[in-house]
Amino acid sequence: MKAAPRLKLKAQLTIALVAGCITQACALLLYIVSSLTVGEISPTAFGVFGGTTVLLAHRWIVVDMRKAFSRAVEQHHVVLEGQPPHIIMIAPTFRGHWLTMLYIQLHPELIDDGT
Repeated sequence: MKAAPRLKLKAQLTIALVAGCITQACALLLYIVSSLTVGEISPTAFGVFGGTTVLLAHRWIVVDMRKAFSRAVEQHHVVLEGQPPHIIMIAPTFRGHWLTMLYIQLHPELIDDGT
């Protein structure tokens, strides 16, 4: 497997894992609250809740990644050059670094490999 597809797959799996963790935490809270107040929840309702939550969490992460990358470029924490643009410098620490790096992994064409 080539490096770019592997990097992209790793980023997609990371996003799915984080979205799944958010969904699990929300499902646990829903289960605790509902069992104290209502009793049992329908498995169908629980499944719909989980599916909807994982999709919303995935979208939320993707939008936050895009915003973090744009903000990093605007504030010169990430410097782009050329056409098509490629990254020539990434500051080691700044707010949103993790999301920005995840965005870059999801778009490996931004990385200048020297070819």
